[in-house]
Amino acid sequence: MDAREIARRLGSLSIEERVQIINALMDVSPAGLEMHAIAGATDLGVTAIHKQLEALLAAELVAAKSIGSDKEYSLNTKMLRDLFDHMYHNFGPGFKSVPKPAVSETENE
Repeated sequence: MDAREIARRLGSLSIEERVQIINALMDVSPAGLEMHAIAGATDLGVTAIHKQLEALLAAELVAAKSIGSDKEYSLNTKMLRDLFDHMYHNFGPGFKSVPKPAVSETENE
């Protein structure tokens, strides 16, 4: 995974509504949800969900399949796993700030 792909996919997770949609899909994974079910799970409007799903589909973090006249959306768990595995293995488990000990005035002299 190159830097451009990583930035695009992480950027697609930078909007709260998209993270809410991911969480709703994660709750039912590996099954999927139709748009109205996502709206019920997230309290977002269908228009907002449609717009955010387009971005998640473009980033390949969500997949869609037709079911009759509706679409069912599900997580692309492989892509999410690959993204977070890559981040973990290249950047570690996270940044932990370690406070520096205070320097007393007597140490400065």
